Amino acid sequence: PANFGTPEFQGFVDYVMAPHFSFLPGPLEAWAAIHDYAEFYGGILFTLGFLTRPAALSLLVTMMSAVYFHLSAVGAQGFPLGHVSNYSYDFEEPLLYGLIFLTFWFNGAGPLSVDSIIYKSISQEEAE
Repeated sequence: PANFGTPEFQGFVDYVMAPHFSFLPGPLEAWAAIHDYAEFYGGILFTLGFLTRPAALSLLVTMMSAVYFHLSAVGAQGFPLGHVSNYSYDFEEPLLYGLIFLTFWFNGAGPLSVDSIIYKSISQEEAE
């Protein structure tokens, strides 16, 4: 993640961060790197079910920034009844993922997660 100095990273900063997120304080390269690390490590943690709520929150923030980017770049595209050329609104997918991460942020991981295994091993509750 965050391949500083590569054309891809600089392109993300120049064509996504600069026009749409210039209001953020500090260098945009730092925010782009935080975004990359949050998606990379947050995705790994979320998949393993380890630190699920913090991972889901970081991924939720990245998805909400993607929704903001798509809405500011192309608008609502006639939502909800507009016809778009690719049969999908640009903001739909990150919004769906964001709602999924919001659900996991509230509910936490399931019983087969690393979080659950750790909780069961340190819990002082009596087994019923």
